[in-house]
Amino acid sequence: MRRRVPAAVAAVALSLASCSGEPDESDATGVRWGSCQGVTDLSAPPVPPERLARLSFSCGRLTVPLDRTRPAAGTFVLQLIRATTGHDLDATRPIVLLVPGGPASSGVDNHAFLVGRLSDRLLAEFDVVGFDPRGVKHSNPIRCEHVKRPATLPDVSTDAGYAAAARVVRTFTEECLTSLGDRASLFGTTAAAADIDAIRAALGQTKLTFVGGSYGAKLGAEYARLYPGAIRAGVLDAPTDPQTSAVVTAEHQVKGFEDSLDEFIAWCLDRSCPRLTDVRAFIAALVAEADRSPIRSGRPQGDEPMRGSEVLDAVASSLYDVDRWPDLAAGLIEADDGDSGTLWDLRDASGNDPDDTTESDGRFVINCTDSGAAPTEAEIRRLAAHFKKSYPTFGVWGTWQLFGCSFWTAPKHTLPVPVAEAAPPLMVIGTIHDPATPYAGAVSMTRVLGNGSTLITWEGFAHAAFTRDPCIDALVDAYLISLSLPSDGTRCAA
Repeated sequence: MRRRVPAAVAAVALSLASCSGEPDESDATGVRWGSCQGVTDLSAPPVPPERLARLSFSCGRLTVPLDRTRPAAGTFVLQLIRATTGHDLDATRPIVLLVPGGPASSGVDNHAFLVGRLSDRLLAEFDVVGFDPRGVKHSNPIRCEHVKRPATLPDVSTDAGYAAAARVVRTFTEECLTSLGDRASLFGTTAAAADIDAIRAALGQTKLTFVGGSYGAKLGAEYARLYPGAIRAGVLDAPTDPQTSAVVTAEHQVKGFEDSLDEFIAWCLDRSCPRLTDVRAFIAALVAEADRSPIRSGRPQGDEPMRGSEVLDAVASSLYDVDRWPDLAAGLIEADDGDSGTLWDLRDASGNDPDDTTESDGRFVINCTDSGAAPTEAEIRRLAAHFKKSYPTFGVWGTWQLFGCSFWTAPKHTLPVPVAEAAPPLMVIGTIHDPATPYAGAVSMTRVLGNGSTLITWEGFAHAAFTRDPCIDALVDAYLISLSLPSDGTRCAA
């Protein structure tokens, strides 16, 4: 198992030593704020020390009902984190809530990194609050028995491949359901949206200002559907298409990664990347080699040898951000020479620990609770054959998503289309070359909301746009601070 703090970020540790918040301060509504020591590591985010030195972080907890339809069922405790700048903690100060992605990414562990990327203008106007949704990391985390993917991903379109993959997914699902018991149906997006409104009320905010990216945009849209009158301003950055099924969403994502790999290939050819004259063939050969003999790491941090599926994980993670592309080119060559260290770093580049299974477990349970009807075996095999033919690098890798919740038997709370006609106009952001949530999702989300929301387009190469581009950031800041929405269709160049 690997986990390390990159050397480039170790220098910020001392600057954060005094940024853990004052102990035992309470806001007017009873949330007790105290030190973050023992909750999350504030020394790790790769943010300039001089910026984080101006911030103070406090952590607090909020108790919410386990099941709002059954008060006797008990409670959850949500973990919150709050960043302030230039003043003492003031419960009357307006806040902006950062709604985490994933699903099941920790908004607490990622908070310092995200706040460190916000503008001074925004931080002067708001305190910034993050949280872990129910079932995520510091908020009663979901834990299932972990069943590891096989070293070589099976071809699901074949009899043997389907049987092998189904066996793994069925075993994992059954063990997960056993671990959760009667709580299995309580972690969906609709329940998390109700928790957000509890956070709003507990923080004394009559109207909520929020930013949600990726899954956080889906959760924010569900909040707008349920609580349209409780919103002051909301940003939905990089949403998925709310009108598609899980299998269609899976194909959109696989196609998005394939298209982004095309962009990487063009970038690489333009720069004459050494030895990468045929990138797809190079990756395919590297994956096959890693399946035959996992690639050792030359780093001293205890990396495990890398398998073929993990090579593809690393490539996919690298496509989330064009700034990682030079490292991807170098990492592929390094791995071909027998050292997987750089590819491991790229696989871990999201800031979350891929080996912390509470995130993957939480993602699975939340998605299954939200899901509609599962595809049949015939549909899975037909789509797997289509993926394999149409998406040469990520097709077989992506077929695991097709199983999804095929063996999930707990009650579902299928997520409805988020029509929010009574909500104020929101800002929806789509990125033209987003590998994980393709641009069409933002177009569809803007239309579905039905409340005059504004679509902003970034012509960039990354997953999500806010805090990546000065033009986008200026538009978001103006909206969050003064409710000034640009005209629908506004575009920012890459």
